[in-house]
Amino acid sequence: MLRVLFGILGSAASLATAADEVARYDDWSERELALIQSLSLESLGPLPPDPSNAYADDPDAAALGERIFFDPRFSANGKVSCSTCHRPDYGFSDPNARSVGIGVTERRSMPIVGMAYQTWFAWDGGNDSLWSQSLEPFENPVEHGFSRIQVAQTIAQHYGEDYQEVFGPLPAPDKLEATVVGPNGDNAHEIAAWKDLSASSQQQIVGVFVNIGKALAAYLRRLQPERSAFDHYAEALRGGPKGDLNTLTASQKAGLRLFLNQGSCVNCHNGPLFTNGEFHSVGLLRIDAPDQGRATVIDTLPANEFGFFSIWSDADPSIDGSHLKYMDRRPSRFRVSFKTPSLRGVATRPPYMHAGQFSSLSEVLSHYRAFSGTALADENFHADLSAKGALQIEAFLQSLDPIVEP
Repeated sequence: MLRVLFGILGSAASLATAADEVARYDDWSERELALIQSLSLESLGPLPPDPSNAYADDPDAAALGERIFFDPRFSANGKVSCSTCHRPDYGFSDPNARSVGIGVTERRSMPIVGMAYQTWFAWDGGNDSLWSQSLEPFENPVEHGFSRIQVAQTIAQHYGEDYQEVFGPLPAPDKLEATVVGPNGDNAHEIAAWKDLSASSQQQIVGVFVNIGKALAAYLRRLQPERSAFDHYAEALRGGPKGDLNTLTASQKAGLRLFLNQGSCVNCHNGPLFTNGEFHSVGLLRIDAPDQGRATVIDTLPANEFGFFSIWSDADPSIDGSHLKYMDRRPSRFRVSFKTPSLRGVATRPPYMHAGQFSSLSEVLSHYRAFSGTALADENFHADLSAKGALQIEAFLQSLDPIVEP
């Protein structure tokens, strides 16, 4: 009887200890609670408008854009679609260190969920709208290897009726008979042939090309992040009906605490998408010196043919485009700087960094710990993390994986 009694008392003590442990990890300061809620999807808000794209919220444009996104006919070899490098089953990224289209690219594909809330696009922010970013891969020789006139021809052949329901008439057939590639090819003969087209023909072809970018953007801006265990935990902290404090483990809660405090991760990975959408140097100079990132595009942004303030944009320069008007224009400030990616779903889509330099999150965190405290680390503050702390942060990042809602 005594053994049974002591066993019962021992079990009760263990349960009490476990409860105390859970309570300890759920004891957040007001600041921490506010930060947790700011990271929750509950804080994301409705889709913001895109003044540069008059078709951004047109459901027919989005439906057309979705079909084009998955269509490999918009490539030189008929095998590469947008979804080749932005796979829905891989967080709209892909598992390659450097993405593979017609050839091998210099960087890996960025995840594109939640892009409607961003102002700069690609690892270097070389495009200032989602529709202009959507156009770039078509004419890149190692991505789609296509041209603007080939895009227009493919639309006329396979999507003519759907296109015209959204955007109006296509150019006359004779305008689309040219076999020239366009102004961005490598072949001098093809470039000369493009220049020989009348200004009217060029403008009509480019108009179709631009509209396809806007249709793709109308689809892409609807790709929203899914709720995660972290979001359920945040809901529990605010007393929501679906919340459960046990959706995060003790290790994940410890990692969250480090993420918000000593680890300083929230400095750059903030907001409900876990990114500030800006550009930072993370110590890759020693690993990937040739790619200077944001520094290479600062001077080219104003001259972008399809820029936010170009003739093809629907924005009003007098009231729109604050991200361009007030951008930091110092290339030296952004040497070897790359855009902060969203951490939502990050554990499910290795490798990491702009060229897939690291194959695991533990490698990334080890790099940050080694990089912090060096002369290159003016934006990195992870040196004080212990090996255990890095493991706890990695555990927390796994709580950002999307979960299937009941």
